[in-house]
Amino acid sequence: MKTTRLPEFYPAADEMQAGRIYSLALADGKVVPVSRSEAFLCDVHDHIQLRHPAKLAVLSRLQDYPNISALLDASAVLAELAGRRQRIREWLGEGFHIFGAFKVGLRLARHARALGLDVKGFLDNDPAKQGQLLEGLAIDLPTSTMLENSVVVVASGRHGNAISRQLRQVAGIRLVNMHEFLYALDGPGPGLGNEKFSSFVEAPLLEPWRFISAFLRLDDEASRKVYDALIGMRTRLSITSAQQVMSPWSEEYFDRAFVQPGHAARFVDAGAASGDTLHRLEANFGPVEQAWLFEPELPAYYEALRSVSDRPNVWVFNMGLDEAPSRTTYQPELSYDIAGELSSHVPASITSYIQGVPLDAVVQGKVGLFKLDIEGMEAAALRGARAVISRDRPTLAVCAYHRSDDFWRLMDEVSAIRSDYRIGIRLYADILEDITLYFY
Repeated sequence: MKTTRLPEFYPAADEMQAGRIYSLALADGKVVPVSRSEAFLCDVHDHIQLRHPAKLAVLSRLQDYPNISALLDASAVLAELAGRRQRIREWLGEGFHIFGAFKVGLRLARHARALGLDVKGFLDNDPAKQGQLLEGLAIDLPTSTMLENSVVVVASGRHGNAISRQLRQVAGIRLVNMHEFLYALDGPGPGLGNEKFSSFVEAPLLEPWRFISAFLRLDDEASRKVYDALIGMRTRLSITSAQQVMSPWSEEYFDRAFVQPGHAARFVDAGAASGDTLHRLEANFGPVEQAWLFEPELPAYYEALRSVSDRPNVWVFNMGLDEAPSRTTYQPELSYDIAGELSSHVPASITSYIQGVPLDAVVQGKVGLFKLDIEGMEAAALRGARAVISRDRPTLAVCAYHRSDDFWRLMDEVSAIRSDYRIGIRLYADILEDITLYFY
C-alpha cells in the first residue's frame, strides 16, 4: 500500500481512500499509520484501521486515553513490567497473607502452594469467618499489629480497591494485587485459565495496532473510557483503573445503555449456571415471554431446572453451545463453583459428558437477547448461532475476558455474521473478569 501524509484537518477524513495507508500526526506529536478499511481485525498487522472516517476524530485525540496511547511505546511498558515482576517475586518469596477468604483468594492460595510458597493464612473482614479454616489455612480478621511490614495479597473481585485503601494505613505494609500476583508467578488467566495471565498482560503490547483498531470500533464515549481502563489493568497490572469505570454487578449482561425490555423478553442464556442470570434479568425487565437456558454442568443444570420447574416458557438444556455438534468429558476440577457455593443433590464429582450444540439447531423462535458466558467458547457459539443472529439481530452480551484476544476476536466473529451492530463494553469487577462486550 502507498503511504501518504493525511492533512491535519477533520474535513479530510471524508477524503480518505479505502485501502490506502496514511500518516496521521496526533495532537501530542506522534505520527501513526492509519487506513480506512472493512477488513477484519485479524488482518491488521502494521497500522491502525478505521472502518468509518468519522472515527478519525477519536484517533486524533488518543492522548485523552493514556493507556491506549501508551501502546505506541510498548518497549517502555514491557521494561517496566519486567522490573515489577522481579520485585513482586521477591516480596512473595518472604511469605504472605491473602486478604479475601473466598473464590479469588482460594484460587491464588492453591497456585502459590503448588509452587511451594509460604501462604501464612487468610484475612477477611467478615467476623463470621474468623477462626475458621479454608483448605487448612486459618482465617483471621486483619489487625494493624500483625500486618506491619508484611506482604499481603489482595484477592477480591469487587472490593479490591476498598481493601487496599483499608490496608494502606498499616505501617510498612506491602500490598500485591491479583494482577501483580498472577503476572509475577506466571499464573493462569481469568476464568478457567485457558491461557497464562502473562498473555493477557502482553498481548496489547505485542499487537498494539489490533487493540487500538478494536478501540476505534467502540461507539460511545463511556465504552472508550472503559476500554482504556481495561488496557491499563492489563498492561499496568492495575486494579485502581477500575474505580472510575466499573458498573454495578446487578447490571452485568443487561446494561440498559444497550439492552431494552423488548430484547430481554426473548432470552437465550449460554452459561446459565443455576438460573441466577434469568432471575436478575426478570428483576430488571419483568417476566420473559420465552427463555432458553444452556448449562453443561450437571449440578448447576439441575438447580436451574428446579428453579423454573413450574414455568413452561423457560426451557433448560443440559448442553453447551458450540459451532457444531460436539461432546467432551466433564472435568469437575474446572467447575465455576470453586468455593462450593452451589447446593445440589447432584455431586460435583459425578462422571458425565458435555454435549455441545449449535444454537441454530435448537432455537427456532425469535431471539431478542443472547448472553454468552461460556469459559472461552464464546467465539464458537457465535458461529453456531449465525442463522439466529442473521435473522433476528438480537442484542449480544458476550463475555470478553476468557481469552487474551477476546477484545478484537469477538468483534471479528460478530462482524463476519452482521456488520451493522454498534459496539460497547462494560466492566463489572475491579479485576480482569466480568467484562462484557455488547453488540446492539
